[in-house]
Amino acid sequence: MKNKALLPYFIMILPPLFWSGNFIVGRAVSYHGTPIGLSFWRWFLATLIILPFVIKPMWNQRELIQRYFWQISILAILAVSAFNSLAYISLQYTTATNAILLNSFIPIFILIISSLFFKEHISRIQTMGVLVSMFGVFVILTKLDLEIITSLELNKGDLWMLVAALDWALYSILLKYLRPKELTPIAFLGITMLMGTLVLYPILLLNPFAEQPIIWSSEMIKALTYIAIFPSIISYLSWNYGMQKLGATIGGQYLHLMPLFGALMATIFLDEHIQIYHLIGALCIGLGLWMSIAQKKS
Repeated sequence: MKNKALLPYFIMILPPLFWSGNFIVGRAVSYHGTPIGLSFWRWFLATLIILPFVIKPMWNQRELIQRYFWQISILAILAVSAFNSLAYISLQYTTATNAILLNSFIPIFILIISSLFFKEHISRIQTMGVLVSMFGVFVILTKLDLEIITSLELNKGDLWMLVAALDWALYSILLKYLRPKELTPIAFLGITMLMGTLVLYPILLLNPFAEQPIIWSSEMIKALTYIAIFPSIISYLSWNYGMQKLGATIGGQYLHLMPLFGALMATIFLDEHIQIYHLIGALCIGLGLWMSIAQKKS
């Protein structure tokens, strides 16, 4: 029984580990310049892989899916269609290290949104924590470069990543309110992946970012296989399970493992280097989050 109670805490380690790998792979193939294409084919392949396992559960709960169609659609668009597309767009212009560090701002977004729109009380210390974390984001965005600060010429990839982080914060919060509790995890994963992929298809056809078609190679196939299985299927199952058991506030804190995993992977696989502003920004975001969560627990 005790081990069962601890299971969600261990399961939640998997999403930040595999999602860090997703940023590394996304950056590695970013020279193809096809973020929407990469997002679509990722989810198309993931849906094909998982389809034999989810058809029956989805069919058995088809009435429930029909009843909550719009609620599930919102979650599918946020989690599948939007987040990964925004992240891959971001990686066209910024480093994997920057993207992963900015991704760590998600728990602060969760706290802010919960306070503003879901009547969750936020204390003075929590407010200070938010401000400290926001300063950390400012440090990463500006690299403490006076020229960038005075000219306000921010890296648009970093800004895209902040939009992606806001998107995921909304998904994490709304998961509690919109997901039908009777819907099994495997059926929920299947229907959200299917809906999200269907939403991406017309966007791919419209090609709003004037992307070139994906250049198929063994490297691209390996990349898509990894992101279809680990950051998509395994991570989403783990995240949805953990968020349901632990809640958004606690579950969201696991995303702070991503800078650790991501920095190691970026150094090993992408030859990226950790700069002083990365450390200062990460420290401020982490300190601000600690102030917010410590106050909440007390």
